[in-house]
Amino acid sequence: MTKAKILIVEDEILSGMDLQLIFRCWGCAPPSIATTGREAIEKADKEKPDVILMDISIDGNMDGIEVAKKIRSKYEIPIIFMTGYSDEEMIERAKTANPAAILIKPVDNAELKAAVESAVKTLRAP
Repeated sequence: MTKAKILIVEDEILSGMDLQLIFRCWGCAPPSIATTGREAIEKADKEKPDVILMDISIDGNMDGIEVAKKIRSKYEIPIIFMTGYSDEEMIERAKTANPAAILIKPVDNAELKAAVESAVKTLRAP
């Protein structure tokens, strides 16, 4: 797998650490973790990740969709949403942030890997 810099935005720290371990096993650089929207924006500004894996439901005043829109207003970083909610209204709202993918939890590892690789390939396309 690619050596892309990945930012994981997940307020459930154990879930974030599990994702971090998965990416390390795939040979990625150790991903950074943010647990709130404010922290995600700060890390995106500082670290300039190649891909952001964003939970839609996160702690703080903003949900993942709002955070993604703020980040995308500054940077062309592909964002992959993860959500435990599969209702049509939430999915349609998530689409307004122009994500690279929307994955329903629990996320299948093969599906996650394919989404990240596709996002990185799109980012690096001429």
